[in-house]
Amino acid sequence: MAELRLQNFVIARLAEYCDFRRPIDAPDLILYLWEKLKEIEAPLQELKGQTLDDSVRSFLKKAEEGAVTEPILADFKQMLESYLSAGDFVDAIFLLEMPTLRDPSRRILITEHFAKVRAYRKLDEELKPLEKRNKAWEKLVSDICRRLGFDLIERVLKHKPLTERRLRFILRRIRFNTADYCAVFHFPVDADDTFTPFILPRVEALVAANQRLIRRLRER
Repeated sequence: MAELRLQNFVIARLAEYCDFRRPIDAPDLILYLWEKLKEIEAPLQELKGQTLDDSVRSFLKKAEEGAVTEPILADFKQMLESYLSAGDFVDAIFLLEMPTLRDPSRRILITEHFAKVRAYRKLDEELKPLEKRNKAWEKLVSDICRRLGFDLIERVLKHKPLTERRLRFILRRIRFNTADYCAVFHFPVDADDTFTPFILPRVEALVAANQRLIRRLRER
């Protein structure tokens, strides 16, 4: 079962990053936000791994009980695409068919496959050249960048000098827009809420979108 401490750590760091009402009390404003994003990465990946394991166990239990329907299978496949590497996902899709799920002697192949796979760290896609990145990942992160208004901030950076006053305004806007996105998608804000399997990949993509812009600010 996914550990609550990991979720609480991710929530805490994300809340600190999004707290646009409180001025950043650090000598390097950009570095402060960059480090907050980096602090999220390891616990988020561990949480993804545990959540994937929980989801697989739940799905396989339904398969054993004969309770898997076509819609349930479709939802499971959609979830897997966000958690697995391209190769592991293709292998899983090849095995995940209703006749295999219904046959105990063949279902063991699915169990054996998932015993070996691990949640893929999608943030590693950011280290690749654009043309080699996973297309679904690139689309998700690019869509979030646009939703956050980062394309407009990029234009400001291209055409206006980055003064101290303008930097503070931009960083506050980045944090405000990110907080607004979290609210719209109902990201957990305290220990009483929980990350769903479908929300966690968006958290990872949100981190990537912010890192892209913060990285550009660091390079200026």
